[in-house]
Amino acid sequence: MIERTLVLVKPDGVQRLLVGRILTRYEERGLKLVALKLVSVDRRLADRHYAVHRERPFFRGLVEFITSGPVVALVLEGPDAVAVVRAMNGATRPAQADPGTIRGDLALETAQNLVHASDSPETAEAELALWFRPEELVDYAREVDRWVLAPAEA
Repeated sequence: MIERTLVLVKPDGVQRLLVGRILTRYEERGLKLVALKLVSVDRRLADRHYAVHRERPFFRGLVEFITSGPVVALVLEGPDAVAVVRAMNGATRPAQADPGTIRGDLALETAQNLVHASDSPETAEAELALWFRPEELVDYAREVDRWVLAPAEA
């Protein structure tokens, strides 16, 4: 099933100049980029994005971190995109992330784990609406898809 998912390259990924390397991994896997923007996240957006964690002790730290510098927000599309992106990102705790994953290769600390990705198709739908207006999502054909996707999925 073709899905769309939100990915955020967090302030640590932007500051460490890893945006291109991270985006390259997703594209090389075959995921389609349908939206991309650099965002200065305000507290209101951060509060809404992390609302599910509001009662957790780490909520304040999440909000402070995501608002500490620019974030690159992107939308990726592909078969089972939510699960594929989460697998590519690796475990939330970099010490538990497998080598070959973004966090397993590039991160050391949970607080600076480089990327956020939607955890379910339902969450993706809500997060996409929070971060992007419908007109910012671009539908287009890619010639490479005939080499990446099965004919029924292309």
